[in-house]
Amino acid sequence: MSLGDPATDGFHVSSDVGGTFTDTVVIDAAGVLRRYKAASTPGNVAGGVLATCELAGRDQGLELSDFLGKVKLFSQGTTVATNGLLQRQGATVGLLHTAGFGDTLFVSRAWKAFGLDDASLRNYRHLVKPRPLVERRLTREVSERVDYKGRVLRKLDEGAARTAICELLAEGAEAFVVSLLWSFKHPEHERRVKEIVLEQAPGAFVTASSELLPRINEYERTVTATVNAFLGPEVARAAVGMRSDLRDSGLPTSPLLMLSNGGIGAVEQVAREPVSILLSGPVGGVVGSRFVGEQLGEPNVITTDMGGTSFDVGMVVDGQPLMQASTVIANQPVSIPSVAIATIGAGGGSIARADKGLLTVGPESAGAVPGPACYGDGGMEPTVTDADVVLGLIDPDNFLGGRIKLYPELAGKAIGERVAEPLGLSIEAAAAGIKRIVDSQMADLIRSVTIHKGYDPREFVLLAFGGAGPVHAHAYGAELGVKRMIIPVTASVHSAYGILASDLVITREQTQSFFTPPGSEGASQYVEAGAVNAILDQLERDARETIAAQKVQPSAFETKAFVDMRFRFQIHELTVEIPARPMTADRLDALHERFIENYELRFGEGSAFTAAGVEMVTWRVVATGKLDKPALARAATKNGAGVHAPKRRPVHLAGEWHDAEIYDESALTLDGTFFGPAIIGLPDTTIVVGIDQVASVDANRNVIIDAVPAARRNER
Repeated sequence: MSLGDPATDGFHVSSDVGGTFTDTVVIDAAGVLRRYKAASTPGNVAGGVLATCELAGRDQGLELSDFLGKVKLFSQGTTVATNGLLQRQGATVGLLHTAGFGDTLFVSRAWKAFGLDDASLRNYRHLVKPRPLVERRLTREVSERVDYKGRVLRKLDEGAARTAICELLAEGAEAFVVSLLWSFKHPEHERRVKEIVLEQAPGAFVTASSELLPRINEYERTVTATVNAFLGPEVARAAVGMRSDLRDSGLPTSPLLMLSNGGIGAVEQVAREPVSILLSGPVGGVVGSRFVGEQLGEPNVITTDMGGTSFDVGMVVDGQPLMQASTVIANQPVSIPSVAIATIGAGGGSIARADKGLLTVGPESAGAVPGPACYGDGGMEPTVTDADVVLGLIDPDNFLGGRIKLYPELAGKAIGERVAEPLGLSIEAAAAGIKRIVDSQMADLIRSVTIHKGYDPREFVLLAFGGAGPVHAHAYGAELGVKRMIIPVTASVHSAYGILASDLVITREQTQSFFTPPGSEGASQYVEAGAVNAILDQLERDARETIAAQKVQPSAFETKAFVDMRFRFQIHELTVEIPARPMTADRLDALHERFIENYELRFGEGSAFTAAGVEMVTWRVVATGKLDKPALARAATKNGAGVHAPKRRPVHLAGEWHDAEIYDESALTLDGTFFGPAIIGLPDTTIVVGIDQVASVDANRNVIIDAVPAARRNER
């Protein structure tokens, strides 16, 4: 994309709407990136976005409407679907099943462990099945039956379907799910029931499971469709309302929304499939990390996002975000392909306690209100942020660029009364213990995401972002032995930056099982390559047509194909990429071998159950429409002009106090070098460079932290 006058060529803008703050990133045609924060406005997705855009307009000397009028591409992530599910605030859902299968959600495969942490799993006596989003009184059965080959055994009883729908409407159903047993093989019955619902309740939100997720496993398919309908009316209202508010304020283009699969999609798509944006915000951070890794020539990246309440970990492997076929949110197993993200309750607001002589940290959080004790808003519990203030890692006079004043005496008081005194420690030792525990918890989560899945963290760079990530990365990154740590210049708004860096992505999938006999080798003798090609070709056509219908036309297309495979008699599958198409006999055999290799990489050498034979279950095509974006402007070399001399202050690291150099953002110039211990205070976060570490600045103003070689440790 050619660069030119920003006023002529316009701006690229993206926002991440969180529960507390809305983050916005603006890049002009010259590649200059600016970042903005404003308070989110509950109930009005556009409110915080417009506030940040107003700030961006002022920087350009433009009124809000004039600034928005020059926006070429606007994309956004939002937690509206996530919060609705977590808080169970959604529509009253009526559910229609095949006769005999009305208890599908309530049986729930008898699993009780969906989405629970280790502490909850150990309390076995108190485990209960996930509570469905549908009440039993709002479940009805419809007479119809299709077999596993898609053959109709019993025609749909339309009269009985009408009666069931009338009963659900009388019970107060606001949205409907139609989930019939073999609908992914024969969707016509579901489509007809959906038509009947709309005949009797025009304008109702209806989800047909075969349209949303044409996949085997009726429980997961029904849960996913139910989550979609539960969220549907409110997410559709919010998305359409947000688009209207932005257009009324001067935006000439239709906004695009961040999807869980790592791409962005049109408002119309999200209004139909709100389940597709459940991981909207966290996924943006992983996509942004892929983009940063690409700029640095690092294809393998561990992404870490430490905010106020949680710590999210994702991975970029060989230049692509690691994906998962399903995820668990609010104890609901949602089977929508998404970027793989693991989360624990470890953030700046995580509460520290002395419990029976032991120091514990999290998962409970002080939240935004009242927040950590040092906020001075009435919080009494000591938190990780309080520990960071006591240890001198966070400047109480320059938190968020001085917009929020912190009170170190309140932090010390809370730690002293609630942790130090009960454990017989000094306040500094207690604060250091809080930090050490939370750093270890985060390192353990990264190990579970990497080592436990066959990846060596020493072969990855670690990218840290979020408000608290740059404060702690020096510790948990060093504990893992990663190649190096990267703090992007967009650290505090990195999810918004990732949304801006995203492309149009559409995923299409279809269940069609192919088997190899027990004890067989290879797949080409038992699976017809032509049949596989027909499935993948149709999925690709559907995906390309959907992308072509988007409001923004991509400059290039890219497609990738995958298949979920398992050994016969097993329940769970592994996703295997299909590297080349069309499928041939040799490529089918190579795919079979690749599955076995991936299986043993995941579960250990010799674990492959080859005697059982292999089943190829669900076929998937991911189509990407590449969008043009301006390249980031390069940083100037360091010449001393405008760079403030560092200050000094004591910081507590590795069990003792050190005299650390303190830098501000003016020091982020190319060729800048900072030996630890050092602090780099940015307007929206703080970067800590640990002992025996050295930081440098790259051309995009990212801060790179490396271990100091033993031979250079006397240079400080």
